[in-house]
Amino acid sequence: MSEPEMLTPMQIDSVLRYLPLFESPDFSPGEVILEPGYLPWFNYNPIVFQFIKTLYEENVVFGFDWPGWKDASIFANHPEAIQEATLLDLRKLLTLHVRQDRFCDGHLAAMFRDGDILAILRRLKALTETKMESERES
Repeated sequence: MSEPEMLTPMQIDSVLRYLPLFESPDFSPGEVILEPGYLPWFNYNPIVFQFIKTLYEENVVFGFDWPGWKDASIFANHPEAIQEATLLDLRKLLTLHVRQDRFCDGHLAAMFRDGDILAILRRLKALTETKMESERES
């Protein structure tokens, strides 16, 4: 796997603008729809669809072997590991969750509900702030 292109501060800001929306106590990723004669499906909040679109437009989501990514289990089994995640780890996690939702409807909603998406975005914000501080000091 080749490394993805680096993200610009503007690309990261485009993603981080969703953080306050997702932190709102009123935020809901959507709801399960149960219709007689149909399999249940998850109806996402339009903000979640826009977030996914932004992840693709800003090249945060990228091609790699996400089903075979060995480190995914570290983050799944030890959510606190996100506090030490690199930018590449965060991009891989977002890619994994967005792509997994295609195969398991509602997966992304579960990641919102369990706090994983918030933890990823908060870590992204912390990395960005740390980088800005170190650039100011140099």
